[in-house]
Amino acid sequence: MQQKNNTPSFFDPKTLIAVAAVAIVYYGWNTYLGKKYPDYNKPKTQTEQAKNSATAATTSETPAATANTVDTKSEIMETPTTAKEFHFENDKVSFVMTSFGMGLKGYTINNYQDKEKNNIKLGVSNVDGLFEMRWAGDSKPLTFDVAEQAPGHYVGTAHVGETVIKRELKFNTETSSFTNTISVSNPTEDFKKGFSLLIPESIHTHASTSFLFPSYEHQDFFVTHNGGKHDTVNFSGAKEDVVKDFPATSLVSVSSQYFAAAILDKSEIMPEVKLNAQINAKTAMAELVYKPASVKSEMTFSEVFYAGPKSIDALKAVDPEMASLIDFGFFGFIARPLLYVMKAAHSVVGNWGFAIIILTLLVRLCVLPFNIMSFKSMKAMQKVQPIIQNLREKYKEDPMRLNQEMMAVMKQNGANPLGGCLPMLLQIPVFFALYRVIGSSIELYNSPFIFWITDLSSHDKFYVLPVSMAVFMFIQQKITPSTMDPTQAKIMAFLPVVFSLFMLQLPAGLTLYMVVSTLFGIIQQWLIMREPKTKAVTA
Repeated sequence: MQQKNNTPSFFDPKTLIAVAAVAIVYYGWNTYLGKKYPDYNKPKTQTEQAKNSATAATTSETPAATANTVDTKSEIMETPTTAKEFHFENDKVSFVMTSFGMGLKGYTINNYQDKEKNNIKLGVSNVDGLFEMRWAGDSKPLTFDVAEQAPGHYVGTAHVGETVIKRELKFNTETSSFTNTISVSNPTEDFKKGFSLLIPESIHTHASTSFLFPSYEHQDFFVTHNGGKHDTVNFSGAKEDVVKDFPATSLVSVSSQYFAAAILDKSEIMPEVKLNAQINAKTAMAELVYKPASVKSEMTFSEVFYAGPKSIDALKAVDPEMASLIDFGFFGFIARPLLYVMKAAHSVVGNWGFAIIILTLLVRLCVLPFNIMSFKSMKAMQKVQPIIQNLREKYKEDPMRLNQEMMAVMKQNGANPLGGCLPMLLQIPVFFALYRVIGSSIELYNSPFIFWITDLSSHDKFYVLPVSMAVFMFIQQKITPSTMDPTQAKIMAFLPVVFSLFMLQLPAGLTLYMVVSTLFGIIQQWLIMREPKTKAVTA
């Protein structure tokens, strides 16, 4: 006669492993997101749009000095009180190129809007221009005598003592990038102090986020240096000012989640980068600094500038190295194929939401064999539980013999206590990779799905998807064979609620993936349970 186990122990090893695994994954995930993406709401941007006009020359007031003022060199000619300006606009971007440093003011992306329906602006600063040029050690830009060769094509000349600096800036309308060439003639020894190119940006002002509701919006510096090493320096969530320097830099950008302004060096002399984010002032600056070790009578420096969406196709069209601006994280080797599959699905169905559904089904089909193995193992474990309970009573004074007998019974009946964990372990990297794909893909930015879901990159405002996921997870738990004692079952019953809360502020696209994946699991479970009953267990 079988004997019942009097009191199910919470300290059963399997229970402790399950609780620890859930706690580690949940805490680790939230902690990672809380640090990496501490802010969610987009900043309030100015509503004014770039002026509609043909290319024209106008004037504006002289820019003020920056906060960290350095005395202007005596040999630099007196800065004029007004700057010459050249306006450019097409269907993609608009900007004003000024003779002060040949920097860009009011750089606006015309075909993308923020959550307030304002066109996206990059290089936002009341003082500095995007890609502005300065003489090393000066707080003011070089003053150029600029001539417009064609719309978006400018050539300027500046004099610093006997040194002549010629700069050519040319906009590529197809890739929305710039080629920048700087020619220096008759440089003096003082030129060894070098010059710099700037990427200014304002720090977004976000609403606060909680531990349970981590945000996926952020701002950071991205640097490629020392022969290909990548570093990301987050400043949107920083509590103190961020100051960092990197030597031998080939690429630097100031990025948000979906947009970036970047400089790619193409010169023989490798520049260094100075990063500075002033939290209270809400300003950030990446400064690319060239300091030649020796001077020649003629010197040339070349760069590629980009300011626009972080689309992998657009970035590769500018330069393959630019594609590294999209950081898919540790599971990038999974994220990139997922992105290509999702884009291929979108090319067929024409809707990113349905493309995510197709991607989800393909992922679930790939892990289906492991799910079937897991189900059979769990079913076998369920059937041998009465025998295991008897063994625990019989050998409760002899743990070694108990383990031997339990292993023999499980092996004889094809049961594996860890078999149910395999599909979950396989899907965790996919979940993280898909989060990065959805969180980093400009293709999903402001992309609608159906009905109330108007932006797959933002959370479900009516929380239909998170609640649906909780319901589906609860159903899946009820129809899944269980070997847990009542204590374990109560703990697991809270998981649907925990995951639902966890998904409230995550992108709707990611929640859609979870809902479809869970629904697929329910159907899969129902079909497997219809299989003929397995043979009786043997002790």
